[in-house]
Amino acid sequence: METRLIVTLLVAALSSYAAANYYIFSHLRAAASSPGVFFLLTLWVITAISYPAGRLLEAYLVKNTLTWGMIWVGSYYLAFMAYALLLCLAVDIYRLLSYLFAALPPLSTVSRGKIWAIGSIAIIALVVAAGLNARRIQITNIELAMPSHEGTAREDMRIAAISDIHVGCFMRNSRIKELVDTVNSLKPHTVWLAGDIVDESVYQAEEEKLAEEFSRLEAPYGVYAVTGNHEYYAGVDEVADYLRRGGVRLLRDEAVVVGNAILLVGRNDIRGNSFGDSRLPLRDILREVPPLPTFVLDHTPLELSETEEAGVTMQISGHTHNGQLFPFNLITSLIFEKSWGLLQKGNTIYYISCGFGTWGPPTRLGSVPEIVFLTLKFVP
Repeated sequence: METRLIVTLLVAALSSYAAANYYIFSHLRAAASSPGVFFLLTLWVITAISYPAGRLLEAYLVKNTLTWGMIWVGSYYLAFMAYALLLCLAVDIYRLLSYLFAALPPLSTVSRGKIWAIGSIAIIALVVAAGLNARRIQITNIELAMPSHEGTAREDMRIAAISDIHVGCFMRNSRIKELVDTVNSLKPHTVWLAGDIVDESVYQAEEEKLAEEFSRLEAPYGVYAVTGNHEYYAGVDEVADYLRRGGVRLLRDEAVVVGNAILLVGRNDIRGNSFGDSRLPLRDILREVPPLPTFVLDHTPLELSETEEAGVTMQISGHTHNGQLFPFNLITSLIFEKSWGLLQKGNTIYYISCGFGTWGPPTRLGSVPEIVFLTLKFVP
């Protein structure tokens, strides 16, 4: 089942990529009017194939500076392609309207060429800005008042939560160091990793010395993680073993008392159902646990009502990236009840993080890489 799913996803992704690029190519060819256009089209084709070609070469033949350069160029092209598709769509909508309404003049080849010249410059500027934005770090501060039970901590508890690190091609060792240093500067009592820690494989994490960096996290109450969909793609058992080397405990439908004050539940990601690792109902996990304020880490923010019905204090999720690039946040807002930020259902609070890393193009527009810093204030 696992292999078939991965092959199906790969074929679907490559087919969609080819179709999208053919659509863009047809528009560029229609806009061609000068002798230099053939050269530009050739350059565009080389850029468009650089990402899949680089990934295939890296995976099956050789990994060197050339393949890394191909992947780097191709990844930024993915962001360019997304906005180029929107430009193509806008042009086609105008063409349809000009066909239906005589008052609108049709687009000439020269007009299309100007549209693409101006549009390409604007898109490149957007992609550069999005690439710079993806290098920022935002600390999102949340403060909650907690009931203090007899025998439990009465001092504030500080929690750093991070989702969607995606260690791999564009989450290199230097960026991981920056993440760990930033988290340590917050002086958290415990660190929670809400899934998609790795991107594709444990091998990539080993190359970037992820375990060594995680071992530097200063969290007296422990570092805990849950699976995301990418942990299953990479091999969840291998990921669990590797994280353990860095002092990170992967919670797989488990509950653990943290700091003798709260209960942390780590749920298997819903994607595990496709990999023979179905998750337990939340109420089953919560049987015979101490009566403490309960926090849930659940990577994908679906089935939110189950958390509310179980009387959970707070759930932290990720996965959405808030679309990563505007206007795709509009799509994630349709798919998920909350794509980014705070939500309250009954007595349960949810925080959906837009994540720290990126997937695909190393760009963000409409969200910022974030670390969620939660302060629990215990009151009598």
